[in-house]
Amino acid sequence: MKKYIKTERANLFEPNVYISMIVNIDGTVTKEEVCNAVNTAYLKNEATMSKVILKENGEALFEKMNKSGCKVFFENREWRKIILESEKNPFAINEGEFIRTYIISMKQEITLLIMAHHLVGDGKAILVLLEDIVNSLDGKHVDYKSMELIDEKSLSRKANLPFSIKFGINKINRKWKKVGRTFTWEEYFSIHKKYWRNNQSDIIIKTYSATEMKKFCKNGVTLNSYLIAKLLQEYPDSKLIGIPVSIREKMVTISNQTSGITIKHKYKYNRSFEENLTKIHKKLYRKLQDANQKYFVLLFISQLLPSLIDAVLLNTHGCYKNNLSQKMAYIMGYLGKGGTDLGITNLMKINIPCDYEKFKIKEILFIPPKVSYAKNVIGISTYGDKLNVCYHNILKQ
Repeated sequence: MKKYIKTERANLFEPNVYISMIVNIDGTVTKEEVCNAVNTAYLKNEATMSKVILKENGEALFEKMNKSGCKVFFENREWRKIILESEKNPFAINEGEFIRTYIISMKQEITLLIMAHHLVGDGKAILVLLEDIVNSLDGKHVDYKSMELIDEKSLSRKANLPFSIKFGINKINRKWKKVGRTFTWEEYFSIHKKYWRNNQSDIIIKTYSATEMKKFCKNGVTLNSYLIAKLLQEYPDSKLIGIPVSIREKMVTISNQTSGITIKHKYKYNRSFEENLTKIHKKLYRKLQDANQKYFVLLFISQLLPSLIDAVLLNTHGCYKNNLSQKMAYIMGYLGKGGTDLGITNLMKINIPCDYEKFKIKEILFIPPKVSYAKNVIGISTYGDKLNVCYHNILKQ
């Protein structure tokens, strides 16, 4: 069965959508044993045994391979330095290189740096891979998992686009067929190289006690809402917040199962923090309870011609010029003032056990992808009682 790239198409030509996990392992396991566990996990997932095919008509699909194109490297450098180097080398997703895992040996401790292209999965999907690695390292059996992409028919049963938007998309698609074109791997590699020639990541991580944080959540307000309110307080010029939303029913497969919502709230300093927090919480959960809002991004992307989505990214980063793709780049928030001020991803509590027979996982850090439509990107995750807030910025070199 062919598995076409549709709702996640915006990640294909995006030059800065790398998700990273930092995992500190303490115990008697060797780096060779960890390497074997990583390779086992690659073999046990259809996603990491596939590559991307670009067709002449603009369609793209995953194709199963006999050998994984994902890589494993041994390192003795600090993980930040590895990220700065790795992000400048485009992932060869046309050869199945969706993930690079670095096994770092320093100070009698092994650290895993898992760096993944967002096309193959969201943050929770990378946790599926990590769980496979950990279970293999612990001597447990790891089941093979097929790639489960978002089903458009199932999606359409959950929500619908307004007629006016469908009409507008059809009109844009018809025009694109007349004035547009399809793109190749040459453009994929050129946009990446151009972007990273003058940019590099700046990663700042702040750690808090999840237990202490939860004490501030009262009257049914969630920790997620509290953290969003604190970040809006920290960024006084922000008012549009983009929040990825996982739509997976079970966390059992490596694939991209993320939609997204936006809420508008300008932090009001003449009111109490609690008043701001209450308003943010109501806006957030009003959107989450509205299926049409929750699935809007996926429905919108799935209706656009694939090559037009590619053109928007290429236009955004100066690798292609076309009046229609430029107009769409403004509409979709890649250019101008239409993008989100804050992109906040919360993986919530990571439910991977800490203690094993021969080793212990001391810490898991999540670094979100720096997508082009968000001015500031922040990733939040909790492991044990450590709540980590990661600020992923891009610096001009």
